[in-house]
Amino acid sequence: MRRLCTLLLAGCALPASPWQAAFAAVLRVENASGSVSVRSVAAESLTVRRSCPVRENRDTDVSIRQAAGLVSVEAEPDDGARIDLEIDLPYRFELEVRSARGPVSVRGFPPRLELFAETGDIHLALPWAAMRLEAGAAEAPAELRLPAGIRFRQQRREGWSLHDRLPPGRTAYGTVRVRAAKPARLVLEDIPIPEDSPVKLPWQAAALVEELLRPPLAGPSGAPAPPAPAVSADGTVRFSADVRLVNLTVSVFDAQGRPALGLGAGDFEIREDGAPQSLAAAGAEEVPFNLALLLDLSGSTQRDRAAMKAAARRFIGIARPHDRVAVYAMANDLFQVVSPLTGDRERLERLIDAIPDVGGSSPLYDTLAVAYSQEFRRRPAERNALIILSDGIDNRLHEAGAPAAVPFPKLVRAVAAMNVVLYPVFLDPFTRVPPPAWARKAREQMEALARASGGRLFPARSLEDLEPVYELVAQELRSVYTLAYYPANQNFDGRWRRVEVKVRRPHLRVRARSGYFAR
Repeated sequence: MRRLCTLLLAGCALPASPWQAAFAAVLRVENASGSVSVRSVAAESLTVRRSCPVRENRDTDVSIRQAAGLVSVEAEPDDGARIDLEIDLPYRFELEVRSARGPVSVRGFPPRLELFAETGDIHLALPWAAMRLEAGAAEAPAELRLPAGIRFRQQRREGWSLHDRLPPGRTAYGTVRVRAAKPARLVLEDIPIPEDSPVKLPWQAAALVEELLRPPLAGPSGAPAPPAPAVSADGTVRFSADVRLVNLTVSVFDAQGRPALGLGAGDFEIREDGAPQSLAAAGAEEVPFNLALLLDLSGSTQRDRAAMKAAARRFIGIARPHDRVAVYAMANDLFQVVSPLTGDRERLERLIDAIPDVGGSSPLYDTLAVAYSQEFRRRPAERNALIILSDGIDNRLHEAGAPAAVPFPKLVRAVAAMNVVLYPVFLDPFTRVPPPAWARKAREQMEALARASGGRLFPARSLEDLEPVYELVAQELRSVYTLAYYPANQNFDGRWRRVEVKVRRPHLRVRARSGYFAR
């Protein structure tokens, strides 16, 4: 007689935005007799499903109370019957669970998990490389299962305890604290950080960059493909092969460095390995843009938080009606999604206004790779741009800074392989705390990253000094052209192909990379 009854808490007094949930929202669950199963999901509504295996559900089986930043769910049936709870928990919610006899399972990526249990099974499926763990019980579990490849430390002194052994200096997102009396079974299952999680760790950049730079397979002749080319000093063209179609994102400028507008397919000439190619499509103004803002909310920009929000709102305003905009942040040592790509400008502005006063260190360069992977990596044939509001001070520029996941030269090569144009809005820190040497290096490296992507760095003395920058960035976005052609050579064997792009109009130049791997 197990019948599920779903309570969708869409109208609850939850935080105004998912971002605020990282700091203000807690779900507290108590169940004295039944099971508790919680799963992290990409949703804005909290969903609770209840069931009773021995009778019909009753309205009094579960009570839900709400207060500022807190939702309490308690299974309290009048007759003591077993009530099982299944909960879909939005990302960024903290979780507290109290259980007596029923099994407890949690799967996902919560920022904090507090679990108090007397007996019963405990199953925690979490990304343990990003979680701190402190577990203790009066007696050791009758059965303990730990994931392979993840190290933990057990102690049997005055009871039993289990702790994580993450490397020193490792940035973690979540904390897990388990207290139990006599747990029957404790199972720790390792899962990857969910793809749809709005929070990522900077050290994930290492694997992402390796994937971007992974050499292609050898061709039919068995000869290895050549290494990735160096980035030219005058910019880049974005390339990606999609079955038999090659897509290029090209920036075109006149002799004075101003964006060239109004070009059509007949204005471009493309050669691949010296052979002329027929252009299938070219677009600029009519092609939608995916535009993301990356806000540096680390400690070095903390005094400019109000101005940072105002600048973000202005950059949202330069997007055209058919463009989509995302807002990301580097905050609390993490990459965080304020909003994914959307056309809802009013909601974006509300979310920006709701950003709390945060700080943290500056894993800026690693965060760039993670930001690209969040959405742009899955859109290789679209026009993508990332505007970065930052003073450019990365951890690695400090002698005592945390080591970077990706060496800077490798990051430059990876940026050249990304289908995104970078536009750093560089807040010149010469007037700030860091010494001038750091400021010079910060600017040089941000310029190198912009150049590798075909973008441009926009310097500013302060966030209040950005008025000329908004129109310049808007012109830059209008100068980016998407070109597509079907190569005459349809043997996509993974080999390197040299590509030249020219503009037939006089006094115009193209910032271009020299080719692509035909994968």
